[in-house]
Amino acid sequence: MKPRELVQALRALGLTQKQIQERTGIPQPTVSKIGLGRVSDVMSRHYVALLKAYEQRMKEEALRPAAPFAPPPAGD
Repeated sequence: MKPRELVQALRALGLTQKQIQERTGIPQPTVSKIGLGRVSDVMSRHYVALLKAYEQRMKEEALRPAAPFAPPPAGD
């Protein structure tokens, strides 16, 4: 994944830019710029931090209990 895609994926997984900052150490304004594609050359340490945050978030999602199944309401 490209850095922009990582930021977008983290946002789609429910993280705010501030939470991405907290998990990666990348300043929020930079997170925003990366997510918008306004940074042409992302530092390798930022890329690694985004990748680790993405992998961790995916693990959290995998460990989250599934929502209980609710059958559809009975029709007439």
